[in-house]
Amino acid sequence: MKIRTLRARNFGMALPALSLLSLASCAAMAQTAPVQVVVTASRTEQILTDALPHTTVLGRDAIEQSQLTDLSSLLAREAGFQFTQSGGRGSQSTAFLRGAASLQVLVLVDGMPMTKQDTTGAVSLEHIMLDQVDRIEIVRGNVSAIHGSGAVGGVIQVFTRQGQAGHTGYMTAEAGSLGTSRLNLGTQGKHGDFGYAVSLGTLATRGINAANLSQSSNANPDADGYRNDNHSVHLSYDLGPDHKVGLRSTHFNGRFDYDSGFGAPTDVHKGTTRIDNNTVYWSGKLNPWWSSRLNYSEATERNTTNTLGGYSFTTQAETRTRLMSWTHQLNLPAMVLSAGVDHQTQGIEAGTDGVTELTRQRSANAVYAGLVYSRAAHSAQFNLRHDSVQGVASKDSVYLGYGYALNPQWKLIASHATAFNVPPLGYLFDPYSGNPALRPETATTHEVGVQWASGPHRLRSTLFDTRTKDLLLYDMNTWQFSNVSSVKNQGLETSYSGRINATDLSASLTLQDPVNEATGQQLVRRAKTLVSASLSQAVGLLTLGGAVRYTGARPDLSGNPELASFVLLDLTARYALTRDWTLFGRIENATDSHYQTAYGYNQLPRTTTVGLSWKLKP
Repeated sequence: MKIRTLRARNFGMALPALSLLSLASCAAMAQTAPVQVVVTASRTEQILTDALPHTTVLGRDAIEQSQLTDLSSLLAREAGFQFTQSGGRGSQSTAFLRGAASLQVLVLVDGMPMTKQDTTGAVSLEHIMLDQVDRIEIVRGNVSAIHGSGAVGGVIQVFTRQGQAGHTGYMTAEAGSLGTSRLNLGTQGKHGDFGYAVSLGTLATRGINAANLSQSSNANPDADGYRNDNHSVHLSYDLGPDHKVGLRSTHFNGRFDYDSGFGAPTDVHKGTTRIDNNTVYWSGKLNPWWSSRLNYSEATERNTTNTLGGYSFTTQAETRTRLMSWTHQLNLPAMVLSAGVDHQTQGIEAGTDGVTELTRQRSANAVYAGLVYSRAAHSAQFNLRHDSVQGVASKDSVYLGYGYALNPQWKLIASHATAFNVPPLGYLFDPYSGNPALRPETATTHEVGVQWASGPHRLRSTLFDTRTKDLLLYDMNTWQFSNVSSVKNQGLETSYSGRINATDLSASLTLQDPVNEATGQQLVRRAKTLVSASLSQAVGLLTLGGAVRYTGARPDLSGNPELASFVLLDLTARYALTRDWTLFGRIENATDSHYQTAYGYNQLPRTTTVGLSWKLKP
């Protein structure tokens, strides 16, 4: 396995950061912490520190501590993650993980892929409100052999709220700058064999004029508002001590105003994104060492835009996905075996002004198996997957990881993985930009890393090298999608989380070099350097928090100037009024930094928010 040496200046930046993180974590070795369990890293339950892929878990406590409202804002603090937006809240966006764009980052909601089949290559993270989220698992790197097409840069899996023992109710209300308001209320618990979790939420903001008028003179200078209505429902029933049936349903409806540099400055642009995800499932144990799960899911995402002005028109695109999956897990001495089959139907219907211009559907079938082994100082993971996508290709992918524990705290980790990514239906068959001759992307990743874990502290540092062939990009010369010969990304990724007395700490550092090997140029909007740090300090009934992140300079689309680096600082405070009531407030972008994630569009200035939350403790 060969990983090329990073440039000396990158190591010069990395070593001080690693030293600071190590000193912070060594300060409180003796402390203990609750065990975190992760399932996305291998499709089986593992203790987080046992997972070989670089994995992070953000639980409900971390979500509430951040006081953030949407998924993309929370992920922006995590190692290797970037989020760009061409406008205000709800407008077209792109997520990057380890330099891989949205099309190469697999997003799952309760196991259901959110991959869209249109021509945007985007994933609608900005419309997923954290009010409905119980836990988030982020697995970085090439894990196609575990989860299938699209997992070149990694997997982000969102688990919505679920019923737990006891009964609880909760409510949060807040108001802030730019006419922003949010309300969320719900209840969850378990009564006998019946479990339930129901949550309702709404968020609205007047927003700002996101268009930079000095860079986009044709944009309308009106405010770009946003509203999101959302809910989640999870119902389950225990058929016996070893069998359960259940139903999950989530809904996010985002309505937004956006700016465009095309048309007249008086044109008004509005959009809607509606996401629905419904699942029924059975899970059970067939004997003490053999468990199984059967899922049927349907997901729909409908995107609509309306332009009102001299030339008015409406566009719509609806992606429909149906997934049947059956998985098995065998718990044997020193190892866990897993296997499963997926049958997926993907479809799209798109058009303009009510005229359907694209209607396509295809099936995608997969067979996969995995092994997780642990004995003494050795641990290993092996995953093999075969995918067959109608009309595109059949592909095999593999993940092979190995860990060696030097002692109870230190572990060395190495892995090799292959991946593929099939073109969405819109890339292939859109009547204006589609290219039926597109080939699937293929990728190979090598990693070596080290992990230090003791008590509540976890420090993970990984050197990675990913090579991707036939990258899918839009060609401005041919006005069609095409395959780029080869791109690479080499880098160092480090993350730390821990607790020292009453202080929660986390930090991350990403140094990378995403390059198009055909041109030698840095891939657009990917920063070479990403840094973040946050802390939360409890002082009696008061908890104070802060988070800072740095994004380095990066190129924009061809013909646009380079996007400048920026630093953002967020501050939070919470005060426990009673056992059940909490007063809270936050300042986002506290230094009022002026920055852009896409040329032509400004991001939010300093904003302040105050709120009140109630939670009935079980």
